[in-house]
Amino acid sequence: MLVRMYIRRSRRILISFDKPLPPAPTPRQPVYQNTIAEGLKIQAFINSGPERITWAKTRKELNISESKLAHLLKIVNNLPPDFIKKMKLCDDPRKLKIFNGRRLLNIARLKTEKEQRARIRRLMRNYKMLPPAPPTPLAPL
Repeated sequence: MLVRMYIRRSRRILISFDKPLPPAPTPRQPVYQNTIAEGLKIQAFINSGPERITWAKTRKELNISESKLAHLLKIVNNLPPDFIKKMKLCDDPRKLKIFNGRRLLNIARLKTEKEQRARIRRLMRNYKMLPPAPPTPLAPL
């Protein structure tokens, strides 16, 4: 007696006899956050109103940790202003993947603006060498 066997390997092995397995789920596309836009929102929140708001109040209002607050403000305050303007409205996932929070924080920790600009230029060269992102399909209406 012969029985058809369907196998799929993933985190675990799926085996089915006689019934085909459902199609494999498609992996979700990662969503990269714009760290600079987030930092600018926090800075605007702190500076809004008649008096400046303290970090403690900001943390409670926005529900973020003190370290994340400090890192985002350091990124916004220490990076070159023209780079901040360019990245503020960026929505290209390839560029946001390259300029993630950790890399921006490392660049912001550099001593001089010349070193920061050199590191940004080097990362932009890597961005230009990447293949273009495939277009995302539109959802049917």
